Amino acid sequence: MGDNIYFFKMFRYMKPYMFAFCVGMFFYASQGFMLPFMISFFSSNIMAAIINNSISGIYMSVVYLMLLIFGILLVLMPGIYAQIMSEAKAVRDLKKHLFRVFVRNSLENASAGHSGEGIAAINTDANTATDVYGWPLTAFLMNVINIVFASIVVFVVDWRLGFAALGLGILGFFFQHRFTAPLARLNKERLEVNAELVKSTSNIFSGALTIRAYNMQSRAVLTFDKDNQRLKYLGLKNALISMWQSTFNTLQGWLSIVIVFALGGWLVATGRLEFHLLIMVPLMFRTITESIADIGRTYANLQGPIAGAKRVFNILDTEASLPCEKKGETRFANGYTLKLKNMDFAYLSAEEKTLENINLEIKENEMVALVGESGSGKSTLLRAIIGLYERENLGLSIGDLCFNDSSTKGWRQHFAYVDQTCKLFDMSIKENILMGKLSGSDEDVIAASKRAAAHDFINDFDEKYDSSCGEKGGTLSGGQKQRIAIARALIKKAPILVFDEATSALDAGSERYIMETIESLRNDHTILITTHHLKNIVTADKIVVMDKGCIAEMGTHDELLSKKRIYFKLFNEEN
Repeated sequence: MGDNIYFFKMFRYMKPYMFAFCVGMFFYASQGFMLPFMISFFSSNIMAAIINNSISGIYMSVVYLMLLIFGILLVLMPGIYAQIMSEAKAVRDLKKHLFRVFVRNSLENASAGHSGEGIAAINTDANTATDVYGWPLTAFLMNVINIVFASIVVFVVDWRLGFAALGLGILGFFFQHRFTAPLARLNKERLEVNAELVKSTSNIFSGALTIRAYNMQSRAVLTFDKDNQRLKYLGLKNALISMWQSTFNTLQGWLSIVIVFALGGWLVATGRLEFHLLIMVPLMFRTITESIADIGRTYANLQGPIAGAKRVFNILDTEASLPCEKKGETRFANGYTLKLKNMDFAYLSAEEKTLENINLEIKENEMVALVGESGSGKSTLLRAIIGLYERENLGLSIGDLCFNDSSTKGWRQHFAYVDQTCKLFDMSIKENILMGKLSGSDEDVIAASKRAAAHDFINDFDEKYDSSCGEKGGTLSGGQKQRIAIARALIKKAPILVFDEATSALDAGSERYIMETIESLRNDHTILITTHHLKNIVTADKIVVMDKGCIAEMGTHDELLSKKRIYFKLFNEEN
């Protein structure tokens, strides 16, 4: 079955709306037969009335036509609406699920975490995949309905014409099959190239500053042009094949009319068929032959949506490897110790453990620093502690509350996190701070900003707290972004504050200012901090030295210096 399995997997999202979808699609697809049958029936009746010189017959033919049009509209419009609504709901559910899985998976999988790939998946791939519910499938069903009912009509008129129509249709299907395979390959390749184009464009836009600084504009344009040119070539090739396919369809249609009048004329001339009945046959005949031939084309058109579905399910299928999110409230009693007991951790896509046998106790209102060389596991340990990685049996607890027994969302409520990127969103300063506590008041925002030493510079802006931060905080300096990020953490009023390389991108003056701010928070919060600048953490209550995912040594600044091991070496190299 190969990739076609993804066609059927897409219908898990249509399952809740399947009845309305099937009924709607049936009526929608039926129009392909209803319209030519209506015209053929009217033409036959009015021709018989003219031959018989019957005014009442002509009048009744017009009445029948109006009744048929009214009946088709009466049935068709609700059917189309039902199909469109069920399709829209299934598309909504798919995108919601895809976005949820992508966001959960982005920390675990570097490929899935790529913003360009995420944009391509949620927009391009998802939109293409949901065409499975759309026109290609409807066209396929329409062709089947056309063949069945039009064949019945033609066979009722004359069995010889019926077999002629089927024979011509099968011959057309054989030739159409020659176009199907290359069109299917092209549709898949175009989708893949388009996804790569979105991904590379996202890279170029996000790295615009670096591209300009290194005069790489020409190379960026060349990369874009290469993918864009390839997409153009595939589109042109698709258009050429489709043109030949369309030309063949036209020739086949005209050939069917020639055969109808040649064979039908002979039948009328020999008295085997009445002339007014022959009038019904050409449209029915052409409907049969074109529908049989068109089945191959609709199959080719389905290959694009199937390829899109495959790319979507490459992300959705990773959900099976993600733990279930636990529900319920999570609280711990006043007075606590954060404990890590025999913690092991490995990324979902990794074969080796990133953290191994971590044992650590952090008391309330302690300042604990994690240090070590790049890649030693500091940031991974912090993220695991605050619940960014969903795992069972991490050996984590706060007081009498175990991580395994708590909801992930509830566990994270006890932590406020400031990372080295200090990600700010393209909204006002106040809105960015309130992301720490959506229900916070203006007074809460100001109080948090004052504690983060951000209030004064915010008031210097023309619009004060309503000033825009710009994309990625682009209108602010590094120190200003850091302090706003700290204010966002403080407004949450979490007992444990986590700073992951929070001063890494700052100048010496801003770094000193931020560290003074962090030091001022020690009396009211437990503080976890990672840094490469060891001079900033000499006053920490406990320093944990990480090496290759393990705790290599632990103690105060003076204790670790006296051991003259890893920390001693790192500190002397810095100073």
